[in-house]
Amino acid sequence: MRFDRRDRGAVTLALSIAATTITTLPVFLTGALAVVIRRHLGLSSSELGLLVAGFFAAAVPSSLFIAPRVAGIGAERIMRLSGVAATLALVAIASVGGSFTVILVALIVGGVANGAMQPAVNLYLTSRVHLARQGFAFGVKQAAIPVSTLLAGMSVPLVALAFGWRYAYVGAAGIALVVTLLLPKYRQVDATAGPRSVKTTVVLKPLIFLAVGIGLGAGAANGLGAFFISSTVHIGVAAGTAGYMASIGSLASLITRVASGYFADRRSGNHFVVVAIMLSLGALGYILLSFGFRPLIVVAAVLAYAAGWGWNGVFNYAVALTHPEATGHATGITQAGAFAGSVFGPLAFGLIVDHLGYPSAWRFAAILVIFAALAVMRGRSLLLREIAQREG
Repeated sequence: MRFDRRDRGAVTLALSIAATTITTLPVFLTGALAVVIRRHLGLSSSELGLLVAGFFAAAVPSSLFIAPRVAGIGAERIMRLSGVAATLALVAIASVGGSFTVILVALIVGGVANGAMQPAVNLYLTSRVHLARQGFAFGVKQAAIPVSTLLAGMSVPLVALAFGWRYAYVGAAGIALVVTLLLPKYRQVDATAGPRSVKTTVVLKPLIFLAVGIGLGAGAANGLGAFFISSTVHIGVAAGTAGYMASIGSLASLITRVASGYFADRRSGNHFVVVAIMLSLGALGYILLSFGFRPLIVVAAVLAYAAGWGWNGVFNYAVALTHPEATGHATGITQAGAFAGSVFGPLAFGLIVDHLGYPSAWRFAAILVIFAALAVMRGRSLLLREIAQREG
């Protein structure tokens, strides 16, 4: 896989995935460690959902505010500041996170960092990776999410159960600090790395539908990230084993994101169609999880994580491809939708668990991704119509 040599493509990809990972660690670590944290702090499923919701709620205004300003401020500057904020959030939970309120405030800080990091990394990628390789690049960048959930899942048996849950946050803070120190300094670059012949402006209507689609899909997926281990423990699986299962699912999602990006570079189009198909397949994984049948858990987890949470790279690539002159702005709008859905999804999931149980919550997630697929297809239709009118 060859990238623009002047920009050291491998380093660009490594820094992109590392930067994105550290700003998602606070929330996914909290979700994975929930089974331990809840026992120590006496948190309900609804309160856990509120913690996750607080993280993503803070990311919405952050993403919307930063998105149109990324190019002016500098993607690298925003990445570094976001890394510092994520590190501080992890340190706060590790050191003084003895109550629901403290953890919520720390996660809000982490959410602001994540909201700013996403459009910054998207612009960082498109300004340094050749257009012909950007599908793969976005797949690798979005692999940060399953990397984060994989690390979070592994922290349960390897750190939390052995030494205590606070040490998992200490380790994560150390990783975040190292990554932040390695992030690049600001330098002025061309806004586009590859040849683009069509000047694209941001038209809100199709982006709103796409934002709704990614929001519904992300809402279901973040419910998966926050509650999979707790749900699996609820049906009698040991916490350590559940953590390993979550890691297997995360690995499947990671492979899917990278592979789907690789093949996106070899397709002439229909990227949003692929996203809709993957979302629909993810619904099957959520339905299987609703059965609570232990022999099916690994299969259900792989399907839910891979298909139901493996489409993000292709989605962001498609948005960037159709908005080459406004990548940070356009992906910031759709990412705000993802964050908004990630507020609603885990919060609703937690409420459903408390009142109706896990099976109903997983069926709710399946319904969300079906509507997500429909919204993505509607957004695609509007976007194609807009592009045709502009070129005509």
